[in-house]
Amino acid sequence: MRKFLTILLLPTLFSCTRYLDVKPRGYDIPGTLEQYSGMIYGQEYMLMDEVFEYMSFEFTTDADGYGNAYANMGSDICNAYCWKKDIFLPDENCGEWNYPASFLYPMNVVIAEVMGASNGTEAERKAVLAEARMVRAWMLFTMAQFFGMPYNEATAASDPCIPLITTASTLETDYPRKSVAQVYEFILNEMREAIPDLADESEHFKRVFKPTGEAMLGKVLWMMGNYKEAESVLASAWEDALGSGCALLDYNTRLKDDKTLDLPTDWVQNSEYLFLFSSMARLWPAVYTTYYNSIIFSIKDEVLAHYFSPGDTRLAQLTGIPSGASAYPSAVPGQRYAANTSSMLTNIGIGLADVCLMYAECLARSGKDSEAAALLEEFRKHRMDSADAPVSGDLVVAAVEERMREYIGFGNTWLDMRRLWDDPAFQYMKDWYTHTDGSNEYTLTKERLVMEIPPKILSWHPEYSNN
Repeated sequence: MRKFLTILLLPTLFSCTRYLDVKPRGYDIPGTLEQYSGMIYGQEYMLMDEVFEYMSFEFTTDADGYGNAYANMGSDICNAYCWKKDIFLPDENCGEWNYPASFLYPMNVVIAEVMGASNGTEAERKAVLAEARMVRAWMLFTMAQFFGMPYNEATAASDPCIPLITTASTLETDYPRKSVAQVYEFILNEMREAIPDLADESEHFKRVFKPTGEAMLGKVLWMMGNYKEAESVLASAWEDALGSGCALLDYNTRLKDDKTLDLPTDWVQNSEYLFLFSSMARLWPAVYTTYYNSIIFSIKDEVLAHYFSPGDTRLAQLTGIPSGASAYPSAVPGQRYAANTSSMLTNIGIGLADVCLMYAECLARSGKDSEAAALLEEFRKHRMDSADAPVSGDLVVAAVEERMREYIGFGNTWLDMRRLWDDPAFQYMKDWYTHTDGSNEYTLTKERLVMEIPPKILSWHPEYSNN
C-alpha cells in the first residue's frame, strides 16, 4: 500500500526535472480570490513515503520483524529505524523533503499575485496573502526540523539547514542552503507579519485562521527553546481557539464497550483540529500485511510502563499483537502493542491538544506552577478518570510526559527527542534511545538528530551535500 500510494503521487511530485518545478495543475492562471484560495487548500495535506516516525524511541522489533520490514516496507524504513547516516537509495523518494517542498511553488504564486486578484476586498486579499505566508513558513519549518540541526543559539549561525525558496519561478534554481539561524529568522518574521491579517474564523480545517497562526508561531518558538515568548503566543492561541468554538475531545465518553476509542475520522466532527497536516489515518508500524500477519514494530514494554497508568483511555488506541485486543485498561507485560490505525492520525500540524500541552510546559518553565498544574489537570480529565487527573512533582517533566502519552506511536516523539536532547531534565529518556534488529543494537547519537538530504535531491543540487 505504501509504495503503491507513492507511485500514484509521482506524476505530481516528479513530472518536472527538478523538485523546484512542482506546479499544481489547474492553477496556472489564477485570477479571482477564490482561485488563489483554492491554491492553498487545494493541496493535499498528506505526508507520503516518510521514515521519520521509525526514528522515535518508543518502537522495537525482533529479527523476524526487522527482516519483514526490509522485505515488505523497504530498506529506507530499516535504515531510519537503525539511525543510519544514509537512509535513502539514489532512486528513492523522501517524503520529508518532497512533500513540504511541493507546497512552495503554489504558495509563492499566491504571495506574489493575490493582491492583484480581480475580486474581493483588500482585507480579504490580505487574509489570503497572510495564509499563504503562514503555510509557506510552516512547510519550511517542517523541512528545517528534518534537515537542520535542532536550534541552538550558540551554533545556529553556522549549522547548515535548508534553502529558502521564496519565488514562483521554475527557471530560477540558485537557492543555496541557509543556516539554521537564517531559516528560523525568516520563518519567525513571516509568521509575525502575517498573523494580524489572518481571518478570525476558520472556513475549512486546512485553512489557517488567527488562532491557528498564533499556534503555529508558538510552536516554532517552543521548538527553538524560546519558552518565554512562546508562552505569550500560545496563551493567545489557546484562548482564541476556545473562543472560536474549538474544544478538547473527551476520550472518556468515546470509550466503546470493546475498550477501543471511537474517535472522529471526519474533521468536521473533531473540535481539536486547527490546522491538519496529514488527513490520512495511518501508522505504518501498525499495518497488518497479508504476507506476515504480524505487526513489524511495536511499542516497548518499558515505555508503556513508564508513561501509562491503567486508567488512561489513550491505551485504547494501542492494539495487542497478535490478539488485536485493546491495551486498556492495563497493558500486559510481554504482550506486543502497536498503534491502532483506525483511530489515529499522524498530525504534524497544529491541534488544540498540541497547543494545550506546549502552553502548560511553558507555564511550568516560567515557574507558574499553579497555572500549569490546573491546565494539565483540565487536559487529563479529557483522557482519564477525573480522580487520576491531578499532577504533582516537576511540572515541566509532567507536561512533557503528558505530551509523550498523547502522541505515543505517532512519530511526533522524534521531534521532541531532538528538542530535548540537551535538556538536563530529560537525560533519563536516552535510556530508551536504542533500537535492535534482533542481532545488533543501535544507539542514537547527536549527529543523527538531523536527516541527510537524500541523494535524489543531491543529484540535482550537489551543493547541498554536507560532505
